[in-house]
Amino acid sequence: MQKTIPNKIGLGLITCDRPEFFEKSFGSVKENYDISFLVVDDGEESVRDLINWGEDCNAHYIKTTGRTGVGAAKNKALKYLVECGCEHLFLMEDDIIVKDQAVFDAYINTSKAFGIKHLNFALHGNHNINHLGRPNIRKTIDLGTGQKISLYPNVLGAFSYYHISTIETCGYMDENFYNAMEHVDHTYQIIKAGMHPPFRWFADIHNSTDYLQDIVGEHKNSKIRSQEDFIKTFMTAVDYFIKKNGFSVVPNYGPPEQVTSYKETLQILRDIYDRTR
Repeated sequence: MQKTIPNKIGLGLITCDRPEFFEKSFGSVKENYDISFLVVDDGEESVRDLINWGEDCNAHYIKTTGRTGVGAAKNKALKYLVECGCEHLFLMEDDIIVKDQAVFDAYINTSKAFGIKHLNFALHGNHNINHLGRPNIRKTIDLGTGQKISLYPNVLGAFSYYHISTIETCGYMDENFYNAMEHVDHTYQIIKAGMHPPFRWFADIHNSTDYLQDIVGEHKNSKIRSQEDFIKTFMTAVDYFIKKNGFSVVPNYGPPEQVTSYKETLQILRDIYDRTR
């Protein structure tokens, strides 16, 4: 497949048998010529015919054999973007819409300001939403750089930023995780490499919903969750995560996870900042 002229910024859009979601997600970024843009279609049915390959389309297309798994599909995207020479790598699932094309600069600038090499959109679904329907931010931090960063208790993988150094250091996602926990494990490997705050202090840009939004429907329309026994898939992934990393992310199941205080976290953030100046 012919590649575009290399851009420093690359985006991989992952889709799987949700054409109505894909059209909205794809439409929100298809005309951005400042990025290397790739669609990885992991569905049983192809969405290729939904793409207008005219002058207003800046996209390449890869079709998997179908249902290879989210981690495998994301790895295809990351590897392609690395081969394209991208320094700043973004992954987006098909239930996210880009509201503001400045989102890419916002994540890159926050990464540069704090030295953190990996960030995830925290407000996908309701995992980081409190009982009042507001973002459950653990802390918002300003180290005096003019940028703020928000830290959340849960990590979501629907929109993620990776500096190329995370891939060079930690490699790609572990494809033994099938449709669950692949992004949690990958983020943890990046944490262990000193490129991200501690576990349960997951980093996102400040006010990320100014740039991104969920497509309404989320899990109830997920092909993965509706056609598989997702609880079994998830718990299989948790068991593998425990075997690999030595702790569980599920309360009262398996070895308890490590706990890092805010004081320790703030010091780690300062160490990351100092180390990357």
